[in-house]
This record gives sequence, structure tokens and C-alpha cells, in this order.
Amino acid sequence: MAKQTVNLGSSANDGTGDPLRTAFDKINDNFDELYLYSTATSGNNITITANTIASDNTNGNIIIDPNGTGRLVLATGSELRFTDHTDNAVLRVDSDGDVQMSSALTFDGTDLATTGSISVNSRLKFTNNIISTQTSNDDIDLDPNGTGKVNFVTTEQTGVGSAGGATNVPAAPTLYFQVKINGQTLVVPAFAVS
Repeated sequence: MAKQTVNLGSSANDGTGDPLRTAFDKINDNFDELYLYSTATSGNNITITANTIASDNTNGNIIIDPNGTGRLVLATGSELRFTDHTDNAVLRVDSDGDVQMSSALTFDGTDLATTGSISVNSRLKFTNNIISTQTSNDDIDLDPNGTGKVNFVTTEQTGVGSAGGATNVPAAPTLYFQVKINGQTLVVPAFAVS
């Protein structure tokens, strides 16, 4: 309903304005429409108090629905705060469109951490201190940029054996393993730590 304006006439008591009954009927209609959408009427499910908008229904949703291609824009100033939250949790949207947070993936402003695994394009997987492929017989390529090298930082020893005391290489290696260097598969002998 469009707002109904009471005709006050040209001057006081000139008889050109709305009769009292007509005027108060317009006033009642205007108030009825306000009450229909206000928190004063039971069943409207929303309460607005100071700067708080709350649902009156137990577990009731509050829906903010922009029209057409309109967006919901929150002018937060500096930050958006969740009263119920998990510290440092990274937000995600589930299959229902609900925003979820859990301690499984966190970011403290410096470090990104997970208690699960990280998958890259369903090909590579990081779990604890293990890097593995998710496709059977798939290679893992370490590809430095330009003249960069692959640098393995590990324990060193100058001889053979657990303490590095033996200087003579055993007659036969314990095993051989395969590596690829620039796409060429090579076999490397390895000796057990004794």
C-alpha cells in the first residue's frame, strides 16, 4: 500500500481538508502497514533492538536477500567478527552454501597449518612429512627455476657404515633405486648403514 496522506486543507478549519473519520482511517491504514512489518506484531520473527537484529524463533534464520544481481555489502570498517568461532580457522563454504570453520585448517597471519592432508589438483598430496602422488605410477618432479639446483639437506658421512668408519665400498650394494635426471631414468646403487 502506498502511504496515505491526510489532507489538512488550505488553512485551519476552512472545511477543505479530510473529514475526521477519513483522516483517521488513513492514519489507521498507515499504522496497520507499519505494524505488519514491525517487531511489535507477533509472528514477524525479527526483533530490532539498538544495533542488534535478532531472530525470535528458536534456531531461526535471518535472511538478507538482495534483488537480482545485487550484492550483500558489509561495510565493516576494519574487520568482521564471529562471536562463535574457532581461533585462526580458515572459512570454507560447504555443499549447502553454509560457511564453516574448524581447527583442521588454520591461519594465524603468518603460518597456514592443517591437521589433515593438502591435495594439489588431485595429483600431489602432502600429509605430515610425506609427499606422495595420488595417481598410480605418477612421477614427482622437482623443477628449480633457471640455473637453480635441487638441494638435499641431510646427514653427511665420509665413509661407509653407520659411523662412516669403513673406507672400502662393499663388493655389492644393498639395493639400487631409480631416479630421473632431466627426464632420463638412472639406476643408483645404495649401501645399508651398518
